[in-house]
Amino acid sequence: MNKNGVVVLFIVFFIFSIIPGCSSVETISQSLLPFPRLGMWWPNPWEQALEDIARYDFVILFPYMEEFIDPIKKIDPDILILTSTNACELGFNIDDNTEDNDEILKIPPEWFLTQVGTILTRNVNSSTTTFHVEKTTVTDGEETFKLFIPGDTVLIEGESVLVKSVDEVSNTLIVQRGFVRPSSAHSSGTRIAAHIIFWPNAWLLNLSTMSPKAIINPEIGEERWDEYNARVAAELLSNPNWDGILLDRTDPDQSWLVEGSTARTIDPDQSNTLLTDYSEFDRTWNEGLRIYESKLRNMVGEDKIIFVNWGLDNYNLINGNNYEGFPLDNSDSYNDTWHQTVFGTIPKVGSYREWMVKGQSPNLTMIETYEDDSGPEATSDGSYSNPNDDPRFVPNYQKMRFGLATALLNDGYFSYEINTNGHGHLGLLWFDEYDNAGQGNGYLGFPLDSAYKAVDIHLGKNILSGGDFEGEADLGKWVSWYEYDNHAAFLLDRRESISNNTSVRIEILETLGVDWEISLSYDQLDVSLDTEYTLSFWAKADRNRSISSWVMEAGDPWRNYLEFSYAQLTTEWQYYEFASVAKNSDPLAMFQFALGSETGSVWLDDVKLQEGNRDVWRRDYEEGIVLVNATASSKTIDLNGEFRKIKGLQVPEINDGSIVSHIKLQPYDGIILLRK
Repeated sequence: MNKNGVVVLFIVFFIFSIIPGCSSVETISQSLLPFPRLGMWWPNPWEQALEDIARYDFVILFPYMEEFIDPIKKIDPDILILTSTNACELGFNIDDNTEDNDEILKIPPEWFLTQVGTILTRNVNSSTTTFHVEKTTVTDGEETFKLFIPGDTVLIEGESVLVKSVDEVSNTLIVQRGFVRPSSAHSSGTRIAAHIIFWPNAWLLNLSTMSPKAIINPEIGEERWDEYNARVAAELLSNPNWDGILLDRTDPDQSWLVEGSTARTIDPDQSNTLLTDYSEFDRTWNEGLRIYESKLRNMVGEDKIIFVNWGLDNYNLINGNNYEGFPLDNSDSYNDTWHQTVFGTIPKVGSYREWMVKGQSPNLTMIETYEDDSGPEATSDGSYSNPNDDPRFVPNYQKMRFGLATALLNDGYFSYEINTNGHGHLGLLWFDEYDNAGQGNGYLGFPLDSAYKAVDIHLGKNILSGGDFEGEADLGKWVSWYEYDNHAAFLLDRRESISNNTSVRIEILETLGVDWEISLSYDQLDVSLDTEYTLSFWAKADRNRSISSWVMEAGDPWRNYLEFSYAQLTTEWQYYEFASVAKNSDPLAMFQFALGSETGSVWLDDVKLQEGNRDVWRRDYEEGIVLVNATASSKTIDLNGEFRKIKGLQVPEINDGSIVSHIKLQPYDGIILLRK
């Protein structure tokens, strides 16, 4: 290195040393990484070439793979290597009650998240297979829930049993004893309740602060799972060669477990009490999640990376969020529309943009796109197929481009993997777009500016009338509705407005926390199947809060046709724009603002619903540009100059090396173009 190089390096080091959160050499090297930036979950270093693993800018390994840290870093000293753990799940091996199950065997029964249970009505010894229980169902007066079904694994003190059959007449269970956790005798009156399982062969642990405490270490005394699990994660980082850790399953609000087939009920304090409202459970789950992450951060210090997956928006603790399985083949994500996930606000989780702005440095926020969003199907022998094993397998190149180009609209990382049940060990897919068809990583250099709209798309006629709320006639075109009398008021406000002179102010005086129970609606909308619509409006509130909106069927079964997700309101007027594709045709559909999630004041103005979608984006880099079409129709884009396509081998009809001044992008597609 010459004298000038030393001076430049010193200046760079000094600049980053005075930026908050940028104190380590690793932070500097990551901040100076050119684009694209690439990550990979759980490759298999025993079977995959270490040179291939080292091509990524960061990788996540299992704790038992630490022997590969040094060999990989010898290939690329700048690579970041993270270990991994799970915030609320522990896996088990049903064929092994010893080695593979050591961790789950020592967990106190108080820490498992279970469904509502009951009690034994007769003593059982360690081999009894017929359990007499007080009841097999529970009701809230309107709906009856089964406490047990065949196939449930059931917790009873330190043992778990497998339910073979249920007799609701005699209140008996036929069970297989000692399922993973060893059998023992139990007395009449002992609580018995079904485990909650989300991932196959893994039990949920109770991260909420409603969880009973238990003693696992007499020197520490009583504690909850969140406190214990933070120590476990910190211990994984005792090897200083790990740069940080992935905390999987850090998503908030776990009441969704009862909305599908995962659980029929949740009993967070193990009291056998049926909950009819899970809002307090969600609140305490998020509270426990923050305690878990706060304790871990305090134990490992500021220099270690903590990376989460669809995590709670603890920006001050975490080095980035992973958007797993996003985007899908269309504009949706698991939680919100493409636009909302990339540029908007997502309550309690945060959008890609929010995490890039607020996450700690080094910020590993990543878009992780899957070839197969549903996961693999089990084969006849119980194993799972890997499409990458088929020599005829061709990746979904368009979906990869859509995900990569989406990631490049901001400064995050990107990964393309086969599916969630395998990640990198199913194959380290590598694409021409990753390294300019072999020319080298980081070939785009650095961004010149933020992303911006690539084309000026004109939307159709506004089909919501009176959305300016300029008088009683306008407000009269809308339907104000609340479930209970005197819980809300809908008023014209001449002191607050964006469009002309007046807005509508909704005073939510009382609420049970259900958003749709207080709403402002517009009836008799004509919407068409597979047509894109853009909702836009201005809004503010008397405190930070969210509201949601959709277009739905105006009667039973109240199907949703268009879902625009959440708008995160602040105390200042802000503009909101969301796009969605209609799932059905209906000439008498109903648009609805759902406002009843909390009390307070909300102002709305200039509300429009128009046919079309403007989500066509561009970002300029030193050595090229990135384009994304997140709409449902193809778009022709004038590039305002000449650019060269990548000269690749995988998709020559796209990456043919030609010079172009305009380009036609298919729906849900992206492309990287190089400067001539």
